[in-house]
Amino acid sequence: MTSRPAIAAVLVAACLAVGPAAAQVGGERGSAAREAPAAATDAPRDAPRLELSDTQREAIYQSISNRRSKKDTAPVGFRAAVGAHVPDAIALEMLPKAVAELVPKIADYEYAFVANQVLIVDPRSRTVVEVIH
Repeated sequence: MTSRPAIAAVLVAACLAVGPAAAQVGGERGSAAREAPAAATDAPRDAPRLELSDTQREAIYQSISNRRSKKDTAPVGFRAAVGAHVPDAIALEMLPKAVAELVPKIADYEYAFVANQVLIVDPRSRTVVEVIH
């Protein structure tokens, strides 16, 4: 049986080896589904575009979801969308070191795990910049 740290290490290694190529080759595929427009009330802020590859998104999700309980539910009225403000009721956490090293451009962000989704959040404004599910 393989341990979770070993799985995480393999994912990180795979992303480091494939990440730049995947970003160039497959970065556009499926982006429309990830960037569904949100209603104005859900996404009142402009958010930076992280443009993560599918491989990076998968590695981030696996690393964080393996650490978290799947029972975290969203507060009433909150819809996870890029640009949405994260209410104070949702605790933000620092990204795992392995994730920050894998994707250095997100090292200054924090995350929340809500309704089986990883929210990458700007901690200064509490604005969602990426939703990974």
